[in-house]
Amino acid sequence: MATASQAPGGAIGPTGSVLSLLRDRTYRSYWLANFFYFLVFGAQRFAFVLFVLELTDRAGLGGLVGFALGIPAFFITVPAGVWADRLDRRKMVVVSCLAGSVLLGIVAVLTFAEVINATIALIAALAVGFVTASVQPPLTAIVQMIVPPERLVSGIVLRTMGQNLAQFVGAVAGGVAIATLDYGGAFAVQSALYLVATLFLLGMTLPARSPAPAVRPPMRTAAREGAAFVFSRPALRALVVSSIMTGLFQLGPIFVLVPEIARTLLEVDAAMNSLLLAFTSIGMLIMSAFMATRRNLNRKGYWFLVNLLVAGPAIVVMGLSGWYPLTAVAMFVWGLNGGAHINLNQALIQINTPGPMMGRVMSIYMLSIAGLIPLGSLLSGVTAEVIGADGALILAGVIFGAYSAWAFIRERELLALD
Repeated sequence: MATASQAPGGAIGPTGSVLSLLRDRTYRSYWLANFFYFLVFGAQRFAFVLFVLELTDRAGLGGLVGFALGIPAFFITVPAGVWADRLDRRKMVVVSCLAGSVLLGIVAVLTFAEVINATIALIAALAVGFVTASVQPPLTAIVQMIVPPERLVSGIVLRTMGQNLAQFVGAVAGGVAIATLDYGGAFAVQSALYLVATLFLLGMTLPARSPAPAVRPPMRTAAREGAAFVFSRPALRALVVSSIMTGLFQLGPIFVLVPEIARTLLEVDAAMNSLLLAFTSIGMLIMSAFMATRRNLNRKGYWFLVNLLVAGPAIVVMGLSGWYPLTAVAMFVWGLNGGAHINLNQALIQINTPGPMMGRVMSIYMLSIAGLIPLGSLLSGVTAEVIGADGALILAGVIFGAYSAWAFIRERELLALD
């Protein structure tokens, strides 16, 4: 792999601060593209869920929107990972971002024309979900191509910092855009942001990859190779299981239940509602910044499992709280937890995965977390219809808390991983 110190104007070398990575033009373009992509990601889930809740006033349909946004991951994430190991990863992300811009532009036009309804919004959410599922495996796998192995953790942490900041700004901007421009304007802004991400992607050049083998295995065989690599290694398998539980009992429930709790129990407007998710992103950003100062963090597996123990209680507090400031504090703590979770999980996976396998392994990781979010959203929405949004969130927190305690006791291989 060519390092930036070997390229004109490059700054990526084996030493230096995390922020020094941004002096390299390729990494900087990648970081900005990633940032603007996650601006849209941070705004669109909130906007679609709240839009359908406003149209229908039914918490269950909010869960169905979350399901529609995430279910495409079951069908496209693993093939996207195989393609990311075969095709130009940058071009894959460019095509997907352009498709996302067109889709959100159509939603904006339909909303301005006042012809959109809950059914059309659900179909649009499903289409946008396919875009998201196709972007993330190649986008994540690019990091290993442009950062030297000895600085891979720094590259991941800096990317995550940008991702967290973008989701914070995206959530707040999404709520403000809805309040000031209504839903049509909010979707139009998201469409434009996809185009900005595309421009930065077009401004970067990836280093040459190893020549492809003369005979490639079929897609199904290649996908099985990636799955076999992950599930034959107990520590990597444990990381994937933790992602599955996170999608089912953290992200899925919180994305659809917190907006409903804020709307009906805390009785706040769209801007204050979106600010709750922004508190989470602030926490993730602070934790990522802190981890960036820990250049040689030891016992990563141990700290990953310790961190899991925090999430369940934080989610229970969100469900029990009927006071906006306490809910905001719980969301912030959950964000701190999420910042550690994402950075440690991705670092442990990428450090222990060879480059030619990276796209497929990251697709399994993305599928295990993003692919389970829709199911978690759907289950939590159905549960909310029976016991209320607050009760459903408490139940999710209790289940995840029990799992994290079990994992800390039983996952010995992950505990020892560094």
